[in-house]
Amino acid sequence: MSIGTLYYTPTSCGAASFIAATYAGLEFEGDVVDLKAHKTSSGQDFYQINKKGNVPSLVTPKGLLSEGPSVLQFIADQAPESKLAPAFGSFERYQLIDTFNYVGSEVHKGYSPLFNPSWDDATKQKFKDAVYKKLEYLEKHYIGQDPFLNPQQPSIAAIYLYVVLTWSPHLGLSLDKYSSVKQFMEQMGSNSKIKAALDKLQAGSK
Repeated sequence: MSIGTLYYTPTSCGAASFIAATYAGLEFEGDVVDLKAHKTSSGQDFYQINKKGNVPSLVTPKGLLSEGPSVLQFIADQAPESKLAPAFGSFERYQLIDTFNYVGSEVHKGYSPLFNPSWDDATKQKFKDAVYKKLEYLEKHYIGQDPFLNPQQPSIAAIYLYVVLTWSPHLGLSLDKYSSVKQFMEQMGSNSKIKAALDKLQAGSK
């Protein structure tokens, strides 16, 4: 049974929801959104689906979910055997949410200004320096200490972080100083189920 239609862009954080749903083996319809034109690949006006106009957006049989944290947790809970998230209500679930929120409110938020082409080099460098501080904290206090950033058994937090960090080369950010972060990226990228999900993501965006 399909969980619904997932609206996403392959180069945004919405890719994490696509990867997670594919990793979990869930059935869903995927529809790529052109965020500039606010049109879907199926020709719909995206504002008619989600008035906020953001991705990911998941239209389920029960209604719309339109924020990454809710979409990813919904996906994880539809396939508990995938172990993308601990059981709802368990202490481990709150540990995962703790990590997930750090990725969203600190790492992702730090990357976002660097997509603005109007910043001059000096301003961009200030934003990059701020990101490097977040990566240093990630290196020391999250990566390698789990909850639950384990490339061998990825969680929704690990997938989300992986997607955000893949933007680094495009934005002129180097991960070379952060050996644990680099290892995390390499191991996530070599996970066979993640690789299969990425192949499907790329094929669906053509």
